[in-house]
Amino acid sequence: MSSLSIILFLVIILVLVIAHEFGHFIVAKWTDMRVDEFAFGFPPRLYAKKKGETTYAINALPLGGYVSIWGENGEPDDIAKNHPRAFGNRPWWAQLLVLIAGVTMNMLLAWFIFIGISYGTIKVSESDEIYGSRIKNSALTVMDASPNSPAFKAGITPGTILISVTTKNATADLKNATSLIDFISAHNNDSFTITYQTPNRTKESTTIAAVYGIVPDKKAIGLSVDNVGTINTTFIEAIKIGTTHTYEMTKMTFGGLTTLFSSIFQGKNVIKELAGPIGIAKIVGQTSEYGYKAILTLVAVLSINLAIFNILPLPALDGGRMVVVVIEAVIRRKVPHKYYSWVNVVGFLALMLLLVLVTVHDVRG
Repeated sequence: MSSLSIILFLVIILVLVIAHEFGHFIVAKWTDMRVDEFAFGFPPRLYAKKKGETTYAINALPLGGYVSIWGENGEPDDIAKNHPRAFGNRPWWAQLLVLIAGVTMNMLLAWFIFIGISYGTIKVSESDEIYGSRIKNSALTVMDASPNSPAFKAGITPGTILISVTTKNATADLKNATSLIDFISAHNNDSFTITYQTPNRTKESTTIAAVYGIVPDKKAIGLSVDNVGTINTTFIEAIKIGTTHTYEMTKMTFGGLTTLFSSIFQGKNVIKELAGPIGIAKIVGQTSEYGYKAILTLVAVLSINLAIFNILPLPALDGGRMVVVVIEAVIRRKVPHKYYSWVNVVGFLALMLLLVLVTVHDVRG
């Protein structure tokens, strides 16, 4: 892993955390709560400056951050004082707004990014019902490469443009996906020489053979392709496209979480399906090779994942704290601090243990 990948990873974490915590911070201020600290990273502290009643800090462990709101955890001394600016003494709706503000900011960040990268010159499939008829410079482009397939092992990745596919005696007509599939099927006992242009515009060539096991009952090289070209979008179109991307990615993330929890309940080992800081840093390094739009897309995807993860009703997460606020609003009295403080500690330790296990898996992988 290069030093550039590590720096880029830390910058991305900084952006995601600041967006999330700024949501908590600004809504807490707006609802007249006292914010004691706004920190990036976890202690030990490297730098701090107090402005007004709030201390702004940078800590040594750059894997998260926090906003410390007075009385947020319902400490007994704050409750005894009954100070109107303590978190636990504000109206229940104000508490919920503060808690959900971090998730909201992460979703907004993703939405803004998707809008930004959808404005101007963007790539669109010919099959797109809305924009396909407007595309220019169409080329047969790799949309996906099956893991462990001959094409994937040869280094052909999504975003690659196919220039030519040949055997010893024949050349494929690369007019669409069907023509390539037919060519592979007709010459599946031959070796294929593929000349392609990588996403960073490097022209390369490789020779591979089709194999069984990728698609049922026939040989394949493991590529999914489509005709892709470019269009120039207006700002209104960018908003529409960005909104669609945000919705689709959110839907996919919820689907992935559902599958994950289903696997956990079935007793399956799901550690390999997760990525910790080291795994994400590796992904960042790989993504950086495809340009700034790929990096921004990754930031948007991570921001959506962070938002959805934080809203889960689990201890030590925003969603878990929301459950406590709702319970208190319904029963009209405070949940004793000693009960949910221990639940939060156990939940936090469980999350830290999971983080360690995933990190160990990332290192070994």
